[in-house]
Amino acid sequence: MRLHEQIRYIIETTPGKSQKGLADYLGYHATTVNRMLHGARKIVVDEIPKIVKYLGRPLDVSGMEGEYLQEPPHRKPPGGLSDMQQVQWNFGGDVPVYGYAAGSVHGGLNLQNGEIVDWVARHPSQAGIANAFAVYVFSDSMEPRYFAGELVYVHPGRQPDAGRDCVIEMLNGDAYIKRYLRQTDKVIRVAQLNPAGEKDIPKAEVKAIYAVVGRG
Repeated sequence: MRLHEQIRYIIETTPGKSQKGLADYLGYHATTVNRMLHGARKIVVDEIPKIVKYLGRPLDVSGMEGEYLQEPPHRKPPGGLSDMQQVQWNFGGDVPVYGYAAGSVHGGLNLQNGEIVDWVARHPSQAGIANAFAVYVFSDSMEPRYFAGELVYVHPGRQPDAGRDCVIEMLNGDAYIKRYLRQTDKVIRVAQLNPAGEKDIPKAEVKAIYAVVGRG
């Protein structure tokens, strides 16, 4: 049984244990732990003792070296890098994941104060892009296109084409995932899927529009 399967099995068969409980114990977003327990995010070696302590049962890690990371994916680069190597690290390393992007106009990720809840491998469409990031979808307003908890990769320097998905950042930092339609001098016309509909967002309230370039 793989490492993440062991953890999930213990949680599912032990009264009083839950994914939410593990997330709270580790201080992680619930979606991060959900991805961990389904093999979409590797466990870091430093997390294993904490997970064992929460579970109250040992884990069999023999022969499991490929199942977990020896260092956090957001580790700082080693010292002594040349300027060019530093640039390559910044533009080619893992990208931060912010808590969530809501599909509705109520609640959502705040990119100004947003908590980095995970680090994930850079999407191919983000190669060479500075300040690339990803978000976890929170609401169900873009289902079945995006489901709550799904990972969405963002290109911070590209606006979406008409009919393509985007993350809209408001001046107050809130962010929403929508389908971009068009814009005028005063409004940005967007659509959502659940419930299906279109709406105008005043441009005076919008800080930026980012193209969605991948999902996971």
